[in-house]
Amino acid sequence: MRNLVIRDASINDIPAIVKVRRAAFTAKEVQGFTTPERSVFYSQKELRKTWLKKNQLYGGWEVVVADENGEIMGFIVFKTENGAGYIDNINIAKEKQRTGVGKALVSHVEGLVRSRGFHTIRTDTTENAKGEPWKSYAFWTKMGYKDTGERLKTIWSFKEIPFDKYIE
Repeated sequence: MRNLVIRDASINDIPAIVKVRRAAFTAKEVQGFTTPERSVFYSQKELRKTWLKKNQLYGGWEVVVADENGEIMGFIVFKTENGAGYIDNINIAKEKQRTGVGKALVSHVEGLVRSRGFHTIRTDTTENAKGEPWKSYAFWTKMGYKDTGERLKTIWSFKEIPFDKYIE
């Protein structure tokens, strides 16, 4: 990971972002943990429709990528509003998971949020109908995010688990 560069995504990164998203986990792994419909990150066409300019999507969302020697290893989607930062999505190429790429992306976003004058950052993960959390639960706690204790019902079989972190 010596040549890992965290940078703003560009519209030219769309094919690589979609490739990472499609390969980050299998349909079997996420069964019971996510919505049945696919996100815009599964389709180059759909992602292009939501891309506004630079690294910005509709709704104020921004995309940052982890680039290693010209190859996208992961991406994170976040925004700042209402006095806080919000991380919506993070995906790491399967072969690069547990190598520090996710930590580098989150740390970068935390720095951006802090530089914009915000000190709270929020994210979430899910738990399935059995009450088992998605594998990102351990990642978020390791990164210093605190489980709020809430379990928010969805229209699907899983619940959302909100996390908060105070950043100085």
